[in-house]
Amino acid sequence: MTQRYFSGLWVLLLTISLSIFAVGCDSDDGGGDGGGNNGGTPSNQTGQPLPDLGVTDYGGMMATISYSMNVGGFPVAMTMAYATFGDGGVDAGDVSVNSNMLGKMTQDGYTYYMIPDPQNPLQQLTGVNFDGSDHSWTVSGGSGVPSFSGSVSSPSAFNVTQPVANATVNKSAGLQIAWTNTSNDNNVMITLLDMDGDAQYFSPVNLADDGSHTISAGDMSDISGEAMLQVVKYRYNVVDQGGKSYPIIAEIVTSVTVTVQ
Repeated sequence: MTQRYFSGLWVLLLTISLSIFAVGCDSDDGGGDGGGNNGGTPSNQTGQPLPDLGVTDYGGMMATISYSMNVGGFPVAMTMAYATFGDGGVDAGDVSVNSNMLGKMTQDGYTYYMIPDPQNPLQQLTGVNFDGSDHSWTVSGGSGVPSFSGSVSSPSAFNVTQPVANATVNKSAGLQIAWTNTSNDNNVMITLLDMDGDAQYFSPVNLADDGSHTISAGDMSDISGEAMLQVVKYRYNVVDQGGKSYPIIAEIVTSVTVTVQ
């Protein structure tokens, strides 16, 4: 019974994650290379914000994501891996991270890779930890994408201490955000998504991991009601291969639901 409960919870969290993606999605194709208000975009199949790193000669991207949120008063976390290649999502052969083979999906001619695979939602990453350890990727290659490998070290777990979950915030005063476990090795991005899908805020990418950020009253003037605040800590490494650049990202997304008045 316990195993069945946690399996159902895993599917529920994946569904919620993809639902947030649907709310926050913009018109970008989610190639990990642009979009959003200032810095990043959730318009990719993970449902999580990925930073726009502004690389030239973009050839694709790979990301490991640790995601946590509060569901029904209980903290729930999951880890994901995601990859996409080319401008239109091409088949780059087998793709793995720390020996976990990613599922390959093709929709309307667009190919992407993901764990958990929507066709296999109970698949979980093993040996991928968010404690400063390395996340090592291997791509077998295909469709013009060369065979290559690369790695990035991960950030470590942290908590958002301000605002607290389910807090009510006054938009006219702006939003003060604070978090723990700072490091000069990390970059930070902040998102605030109106759960009605009417408005969203994205901070610039590559903010310092200094433990605080303020969203001004002007930047959140169009956001009202229930909203999802996401603090994203990430590290990245860009692999240059075959005349193209392939960012590898490891990020932790900590989400807090607030009510904006």
